Amino acid sequence: MKHLVATGAVIAAALACPLAAVPSDAAVATSVWYVAAHARAAGDGSAQRPFDQLADAEHASRAGDVVYVLPSARMLDGGIRLKPRQTLVGGCPAVRGLAATAKAARLTNTTTRLAGDAVRLSDGATVRNLRITGARRGAVYGVDVTGVRVLGNDVSGHNTSCTPGFLIPQFNAPTNLPGVGIPIVGGLPNGWAGVMIDGGRRTGATATISGNVVRDAVCGDGIDVRTWGTASYQVTISGNEVHHLQQGEDFKSLLAIGLQTRGHSELVASVTGNVQRDLGNPDDLNVVVGADSEGVFVNGVGPSTLKATVERNIYTNVRGLGGFSANGLEMVTMGAGSRVDVVVRDSHFSGSPGDVIEEGALGTNARLSMVLERVTAERSTGIGNTAVVPFNNGDCLLAGSLGAGNDIRLTVRDSVLRGCSNNGLSVGSNVVNGSGPTNSIDVLVDRTRITGNRGGNLGIRNFTGLRSLSVKVRRSDLAGSRGLGSAFADVAAEDLGSTDHSVIEISDSCVDGPLFAAHVVRYDVAARQVWWGQPGGPGPLATTVLGGSLDSSSPLGERPAYCG
Repeated sequence: MKHLVATGAVIAAALACPLAAVPSDAAVATSVWYVAAHARAAGDGSAQRPFDQLADAEHASRAGDVVYVLPSARMLDGGIRLKPRQTLVGGCPAVRGLAATAKAARLTNTTTRLAGDAVRLSDGATVRNLRITGARRGAVYGVDVTGVRVLGNDVSGHNTSCTPGFLIPQFNAPTNLPGVGIPIVGGLPNGWAGVMIDGGRRTGATATISGNVVRDAVCGDGIDVRTWGTASYQVTISGNEVHHLQQGEDFKSLLAIGLQTRGHSELVASVTGNVQRDLGNPDDLNVVVGADSEGVFVNGVGPSTLKATVERNIYTNVRGLGGFSANGLEMVTMGAGSRVDVVVRDSHFSGSPGDVIEEGALGTNARLSMVLERVTAERSTGIGNTAVVPFNNGDCLLAGSLGAGNDIRLTVRDSVLRGCSNNGLSVGSNVVNGSGPTNSIDVLVDRTRITGNRGGNLGIRNFTGLRSLSVKVRRSDLAGSRGLGSAFADVAAEDLGSTDHSVIEISDSCVDGPLFAAHVVRYDVAARQVWWGQPGGPGPLATTVLGGSLDSSSPLGERPAYCG
């Protein structure tokens, strides 16, 4: 067999395509092996006589080599297991956005080899510029690998076997009855992802998944990263587009981008510049029972640690696909003792049937922190307040604890929460997992517009025990909710359980009037230096107070410039 040994510079020139160039950190000396679906049999892997089977390149190549797939109208089948530091790259043209009938570097795996994965990763491997279609399981998969890169690929129609993948563990979902939950037995299984990284024992591991398209599958997630055991990973997920995925009849959830930590594992994720759209099944338009589809899903389970930064993300659902639990971004914990921190910046989420963005502690003794900066969450399409469950009623943003001992922290700055089918921002607690009270809920809203929502603009509700509640709103617009009645006031704060210590302050902000501006039950609310829609404070029918207090002193004499 002829080995084509060359330096990195010679390899890059041989590939003759900037997209397919060998990375600058490639080995100084390596071999290039060529594969083409249209090649004649008995090739030697040279450019003149390429292999016609991936298996030949897998057998002939060594660690650090380049396997170069020539464009073709045909497809290479059977999958390939890469060796450490290998690069599997497709020749020009770039596959992302390429016409379906154009020649491209095409791969699949319709067999059971490699469990049906088209590409299996090893340490330091790179997979680039490939069109991977109709794989029996995943397009690209790696377990306990580090230094891997999946770049600029077009993945479609994966997981034709409908193999289970990401599993959201079982939990009790809350109701609007204090302490009463609905068991979700067996949890929520998902289909195997197009691109997936798993880690159970590797520490200090890294992975990059960038510039890919994952699309048009009826039984699989988009991009998933899962850790468990003692693993620690740092991953970059950037510039990917995930669209037209369906849940599959055997599954209960669908994730465009899914992150999960279990056991004592740790995951740090940078999720930047990604797009999610058209997630769900064609037959679940605007109905309660439909795909539980998520744009970005962040899931801490047990005493694990997960930190994610989501920037310049765009989630859209213009068709209303998905059921009542379909969300743009969901951050949720299960089990005991999770630590999850999520920062979302410069991002836009719109059109989900459920809550647009969720922060929820379903487990116990968890510590959750979410920061939104320059984020728009808008135009949920759900049916609105069901009066049955306190979540997925179509809130723009929901933050709450559903388990004992949880600490919830939420900061919203320079953001917009508008036009949703229920509340703009809902904050609450109803302990249905574990025993004892929620430990704390701490919310800060600054320079933010929460307006035009069908329910209220700000709703605070506690159903069971809560040790400490702090909600502070500054320099924000809370005016113009579209609902009627005290439960749909611009601002509603209700203690239907018991709160040991509470601080609710609204200052330098706008609350509408003259009707249904504020509704207070058993909380003390300080709403000083507020514009009530008129000079001199709220009108006689603008507020209702039952068993608590509302301090509306020092009202603003005119509408501040930052109110719409």
